[in-house]
Amino acid sequence: MAADDVAKERRKKKKKKDKWGQPVVAPVEDAELSREENPSQRDAEEQAEEEAAPGGGESYDPNKVVVSGMPYSATEQQIRDLFRDIGPVVQLQLSRFPDSGNFRGLAFVTFQTEEMATNSLDLDGIKMGNRFVKIERCRLCPQRKRKFEFLDEPKKVDGCFSAYVGNLSWDVTEDDIRDCFKDSKISSVRFALDKRTGQSRGFCHIDFEDDESLEEAMKKNQFEFLGRPMKIAYAISTRN
Repeated sequence: MAADDVAKERRKKKKKKDKWGQPVVAPVEDAELSREENPSQRDAEEQAEEEAAPGGGESYDPNKVVVSGMPYSATEQQIRDLFRDIGPVVQLQLSRFPDSGNFRGLAFVTFQTEEMATNSLDLDGIKMGNRFVKIERCRLCPQRKRKFEFLDEPKKVDGCFSAYVGNLSWDVTEDDIRDCFKDSKISSVRFALDKRTGQSRGFCHIDFEDDESLEEAMKKNQFEFLGRPMKIAYAISTRN
């Protein structure tokens, strides 16, 4: 082997160190981040880049559309009113700026039927406030779906009494959560916080004391809580 090749091999094997002389370890996603990666739980900004970007894939969510270009001041009710003549909106995901939590003019709208979603495309280019709204099909990303099981709701795991609760208001407190699920025995509430700002990311995990409490909580899926329909799903167990 030539001297240059030997030098290259040594550089490859040499571990990078920080300024204190400690090895630099590549970041690894933890179990909490993996749990949030599904259609209603993962970060909407990342979802927007994948699903609304040209060439993002050839398959689409039949009942779902991406709505972009809306005024930052638009409210959930105004967005629902926009599709009032199309049909019922069964789920509305707002994309927000991670630092402030303010609406960023983009939302994911899910209708009851594929026909309603198709009809909503006729509103593409409609004016909302002083802006023209873009409405398009919501693309699926097969690779991420296989990794994080997007296509199916998490299944209940024996011995796991935890639930994911999403689509929460940014100012929801633990007391609010406990009051909402007062008919269930709660052992702990764990909010997902932004690592930079320390603010809530709009979802949490609740650990219940028994299976009956978990099942009672599951009945509140899509229950309107502080003006927003909650998304409740079985938490993915990390136990071996």
